[in-house]
Amino acid sequence: MSSAFTALLDELADVVAARVIERLQAGAPGMVDQSTSPLGRRRHCAIVRQRLAHGEPGAAIVGRRHLLSPQALSEALERATGRPVAAPTAKAGGVRAELERELRLVRGGGQ
Repeated sequence: MSSAFTALLDELADVVAARVIERLQAGAPGMVDQSTSPLGRRRHCAIVRQRLAHGEPGAAIVGRRHLLSPQALSEALERATGRPVAAPTAKAGGVRAELERELRLVRGGGQ
């Protein structure tokens, strides 16, 4: 391989690695952490710990981040307000489709 091609591959690898790290630090797509939760930080963290203790799905602790799925968040909001709350929907196509679009691996609109 030529040195120019190797340099290009190294640059591309750095960009992809940075994007992967960014995604991993952001947590699972669709999961809500305590900093953006409408429940507030303390209540959100308490609900995550409670769900994990009871073996209920939709909760995770990653490092210092406490995460709830949209469904678990809507259930917690229903309990807190006493009114039904619709769970936010995931993006069409899921994570794979989103990553492919970002990396331009899939042509959009029949191009």
